Amino acid sequence: MNITLQHPFTNAAGQRIETLTIKRLKRGDLKAAHRHSKEDAEQEDFLFARMTGLLLEDLDLLDIADSKALTDAFRDMVVGGESSASTGSGSADSATDTAL
Repeated sequence: MNITLQHPFTNAAGQRIETLTIKRLKRGDLKAAHRHSKEDAEQEDFLFARMTGLLLEDLDLLDIADSKALTDAFRDMVVGGESSASTGSGSADSATDTAL
């Protein structure tokens, strides 16, 4: 699955990021997120980095609209789907709680 960013950005390495390629997460990714931090938001960022191949600091450069699309893709993955990343609602923390 790919997400075309509404607001592309340039990452710390100077690369222009216009799309995100999303890979499905595995149980090992969830375990690694738990080892990374006990904080839900930090676990979510860790998982988003794993999903996209972005560095954690690059995630902070995502526009809020693009961050929502990534959260929606994550939620869809948690429930077993792989539909469009542009649907869904609610807080990002509840998506992590559902997966973890």
